[in-house]
Amino acid sequence: MIDWTAIGGLLFDKDGTLIDFFATWTPAYREAADMLAAALATPDMADRLLLAAGYDRRTGRLEADSALAGGTNRELIELWRDALGAKAPPDLPDRVLSMFARHATRDVVATADMAPLMTALRRRGLALGMATNDDTQTARWTAERLGIRELMIFVAGADAGYGGKPGPGMGLAFCSAAGIAPDRAAMVGDSAADARMARAAGFGAAIGVRTGAASREELGSWFDAVIDSVADLPALLSGAGAS
Repeated sequence: MIDWTAIGGLLFDKDGTLIDFFATWTPAYREAADMLAAALATPDMADRLLLAAGYDRRTGRLEADSALAGGTNRELIELWRDALGAKAPPDLPDRVLSMFARHATRDVVATADMAPLMTALRRRGLALGMATNDDTQTARWTAERLGIRELMIFVAGADAGYGGKPGPGMGLAFCSAAGIAPDRAAMVGDSAADARMARAAGFGAAIGVRTGAASREELGSWFDAVIDSVADLPALLSGAGAS
């Protein structure tokens, strides 16, 4: 049984946790795959690229532990480079990353009323941070748009020098910034990569949210507690509201 009162810091994933994953990223993935297929004059390649990364455009299903759901941008690019083989354009990373940046800096759809929520969590004495497999610049921009940047003592992406999830680097860096032992930190996320990072970093808990691609059953197999969204964190930390 986890003693939620002992938690001193919350490290949040970004996509699928703080912002609506599907509203932001499935259009970006489809557009990037279509762009590459058009450049190669092979229209059917788009669906093959998406399937290789875990997304079926026909059904709209995204595999919860896929590269698209939890991998870094670089991992996705390398996966697509392998799928394209000799046809891969030499500027593949620039093409994909520039398209992702355009989507990431459009209006974000939050999964909760973030500023009041994060303010309430800070008033409880909790250190707050964000760790994403997206890029750091995009993470900082998102925090600004959500009105929570000044409440976060740590914001990092997979390019920040700590490594990507599920490695422990960003988690341990957050604990260092917060001045807390890892066993007093909890990771809040929507994918296996988030839970695995929490384990690798020695966090005291991993909290799953149902605002991403994973089902409650999938989340339950990875996380210590599952809540509907980050809006339910105050109740969980008070000892109620988790499955």
